[in-house]
Amino acid sequence: MIKLRKLLALVLAGTLAFSMSVTAFAETAEPAEETAEAEAEEEAAEEEGAAGGTVVYATSTFGQKFSPFFYTTAYDAEVVELFTGYTLASDRGGAIVENGIEGETREYNGTDYDYYGMGDIEVVQNDDDSVDYNLTIRDDLVFSDGVPVTIDDVIFSIYVQCDPTYDGSSTFYALPITGMEDYRSGMESRLSLILAAGPDGYEENDYFTEEQYTKFWDAFAVAGDNFAQEILDYLVARGYNEEDESVAAKAANWGYELEEDATVSDFFASIVDAFGYDLSDDGINYESAGTSITEFIAAEIGDFTEYETGVQTGEGAANIEGIVKTGDYSLTVHMDSFDATAIYNMSLPIAPLHHYGDADLYDYDNNMFGFTKGDLSIVKDKTGEPLGCGPFIYDGYANGVVTMKANPDYFEGAPSIEVLLMQEAVDSDYVPGTVTGTFDISGPSINDDTVKAIKDANSNGELQGDVLTTYLVDYRGYGYLGINADLVNVDDDPSSDASKALRKGFMTLFAVYRDTVINSYYGDRAAVIQYPISNTSWAAPKPADEGYRTAYSVDVNGDPIYDDSMNEEQKYEAAKEAAIGYFQAAGFTYDEAAGKFTDVTETYEVMIPGQGQQDHPAYGVAVAASEVLEELGITLQVNDVGTSVWNNALESNTAMMWAAAWQASVDPDMTQVYHSTNAHGNGTNSNHYSVDDADLDELIAEGRGSADTEYRKSVYRDAMDIIMDWGCELPLYQRKDCTVVSTERINVETMPKDMTPYWGWKAEIDKLEVAQ
Repeated sequence: MIKLRKLLALVLAGTLAFSMSVTAFAETAEPAEETAEAEAEEEAAEEEGAAGGTVVYATSTFGQKFSPFFYTTAYDAEVVELFTGYTLASDRGGAIVENGIEGETREYNGTDYDYYGMGDIEVVQNDDDSVDYNLTIRDDLVFSDGVPVTIDDVIFSIYVQCDPTYDGSSTFYALPITGMEDYRSGMESRLSLILAAGPDGYEENDYFTEEQYTKFWDAFAVAGDNFAQEILDYLVARGYNEEDESVAAKAANWGYELEEDATVSDFFASIVDAFGYDLSDDGINYESAGTSITEFIAAEIGDFTEYETGVQTGEGAANIEGIVKTGDYSLTVHMDSFDATAIYNMSLPIAPLHHYGDADLYDYDNNMFGFTKGDLSIVKDKTGEPLGCGPFIYDGYANGVVTMKANPDYFEGAPSIEVLLMQEAVDSDYVPGTVTGTFDISGPSINDDTVKAIKDANSNGELQGDVLTTYLVDYRGYGYLGINADLVNVDDDPSSDASKALRKGFMTLFAVYRDTVINSYYGDRAAVIQYPISNTSWAAPKPADEGYRTAYSVDVNGDPIYDDSMNEEQKYEAAKEAAIGYFQAAGFTYDEAAGKFTDVTETYEVMIPGQGQQDHPAYGVAVAASEVLEELGITLQVNDVGTSVWNNALESNTAMMWAAAWQASVDPDMTQVYHSTNAHGNGTNSNHYSVDDADLDELIAEGRGSADTEYRKSVYRDAMDIIMDWGCELPLYQRKDCTVVSTERINVETMPKDMTPYWGWKAEIDKLEVAQ
């Protein structure tokens, strides 16, 4: 899971990525009449099973970095994944397919599905706690330019991602691979050395000149203002501020408190104060509103190569000891210790060495890997010339449209559609454009307006109809209500039974109102969930599992609060009685005659980031609970606050209770969110619940240290039971993502069945067909 930070769209049940650009639609010329010769050619092609037809997919603004190593946006990644092959495939649950070459059959939602991939993996845990990942790729793969694929292409890709100067999004180099640290030591980019020196004045050294130093810091100042201005412009464009508001007023909505007369430069200076001169995604670029700080700097300098190039600062190994070529189509990654999440990193891009690198600079036996160590300029130079062995061939970008053509050499056969156009557009145009024929497929943000537009377009008034077919898929994350155990407890002992009972009293009341409020807010666009994990995870408990139950549905004695005969009002009353029992167990004195507690002096607070508009799915839940608590003599203030106030309270661990959302990663590892090392402001400061439980820590470590999926699933189930016993998290809802397809122009029978966040419409794009 990722830590919380400006999850504005998640909080508001949307996604930040969509509707970030405005662009004109591309014009389409009328087709010329077919000649007899053309008709004959088409008939011959059909007899041979050739691809046919064009599909237009609506997407958002591209960063135009269509490189398997250096893409910067999710929309660039969509392009990359279509022309690039990867060593391993995954299934509908996001789990790695270990035997992709021969194929595997796995059950999902009661149906068996076959999965194939470009490679296999064998995980061997050794007696000394080290682990070997044995990778094998198919021996019949071919790049779209006709050059056969070998394991050398994978090794080249690994070394690009592990170069000391690599600044792309891959974190493969962070794995505990034997010899990785030795290989990356003794060399740093000139940029990192200049940043380490700071802007206070040049000192003579062997790594950069005074001219390089001065040129960089001059560019940094200008770039910083541009970086900060982009944030301010973003806030205005999204309606959080008016154009004529002060810099301070705008910056406040980004979590920064400035003097009223602050300038754009002051805003950027405050960002530097917060992150230092760290330009990474965990540093200054954490605040980016779109363009990275490095991109702004490079734009000022021009040729940025001399800053990105590595400089020898000490001794370093000539190779990575743990990357071992074992055959023409196989290699082993040897790691010093096991990490359950590492297997996902083994799905490596198969990038053509002869294209992105220099074949003359590759000699595995002599520690040459396709480029000069510390200089990735030849790799970056090919960013605008994508090539791979995926289902499509990149054919260019122009006027906001990426053109992809079917790859006849794709290992599963040429895609059925001949041309795929990926067209930039704004979210508000996705559905109308799919209705009118501008687009064939789109992924609009799902809200009331979207649902209405889809239903209005279909003659049956439904989401699936004669004009549009809609696919709703669980979002890879969930919304929740949290309680900080350090702030809500009895006698300053967060882990005591009394403290847990206190928090469970609140959670029991919150929980009972979820069904009504969430259904009212979202309708079919979300569902209430019962465990602190995304339903999309393979580790998520299922209703049929033994011991599965509704969140906070037992009383202080462990007995069920509800039965199937109860209506809503009866459930509300039952929850109230159960909450009274919990509060009594917390030590509060209950006056039976008065029907309330008489000795509760503390005022509790729950923060809902509804921007003061009461527009949040948790708001109604909190208000309903607060009214019952008031009857019981307990004060719960429901504060509807702006995002900056909410975020600052979370980051400073001063929020008693709050509503937020998590975005989940493929692996259900709980370390970042629930391990005690990240509580009380320590570590990543992402355990805002302040859960500090040795048994939970042990379970988290056990889960992370095992390769057995079924065992890990049982371990995480036990861990979730402890989390719920602490009374610090109430799962609220899992909302839906949406894909809309033209029923008239796409053969919807060829769309993937049982789509998930890990198995979307592009998962079987090679089988997708246009309607006849």
